[in-house]
Amino acid sequence: MDWLNTYENATEFYNDANRRWPQNKSQPPGKWILGSYDDESIIVYQAYNSNIAKYASENHRFIGCPDYNRKRMTWIKTNFLWMMYRSQWATAPNQEHILAIWLRRSAFERYLAQALHSTHKGLPEESEEKSAKDRTDSSLIRLQWDPDHHPHGTSVPGRRAIQLGLKNVEKFLDGSDIIRIVDITSFVQKQYQNAVLPKERLDQLRVPIEHIYVPADEQTCVHIHLDSWKEDNEE
Repeated sequence: MDWLNTYENATEFYNDANRRWPQNKSQPPGKWILGSYDDESIIVYQAYNSNIAKYASENHRFIGCPDYNRKRMTWIKTNFLWMMYRSQWATAPNQEHILAIWLRRSAFERYLAQALHSTHKGLPEESEEKSAKDRTDSSLIRLQWDPDHHPHGTSVPGRRAIQLGLKNVEKFLDGSDIIRIVDITSFVQKQYQNAVLPKERLDQLRVPIEHIYVPADEQTCVHIHLDSWKEDNEE
């Protein structure tokens, strides 16, 4: 199957998506997980150089790639536009290739439940102590809520975007938690050249269809400080 084509077909115009996405009109910014998902998986994004991207997309794992440094924390993002901001639309050094990773939902929810908030200092909170006890290996998972961003890079005042930092998470590295990895750089470049670089062309920008993702476990929602929202809210 041509998964790049499948990915491109599951997109919509940015203006339509922007009208639907949540945003607090007052402080503090809302914390929601925006992502593309189905019953089995959720797409997360990473940016790499050509060598790592080629190996990962051909083998659907990272272990075995000579250029991959598994000692470093690697960050995954569910939000396409946050990945575009971070990689400068695949123009930043060593971030010239964008990977869409179909991550198993069971793995994603496990990561969320085990994540430690990156802003936390000192002794772990009670929920974080439980998360640490639940881990049976030396893995470390960090959670950050960062300002979401518009296509041109300005921040969205009323919304935060989630990213998870993974270190020594073997099932991610060896592909056990991953269904597939697809290099979507050609799609990214097309959108950047046709709709982001030219002025007044955002009405032509296409982005993946993303909806609010809510973990099945209520305790996980509390642990990650997730806010509630109904997509038909009129605020």
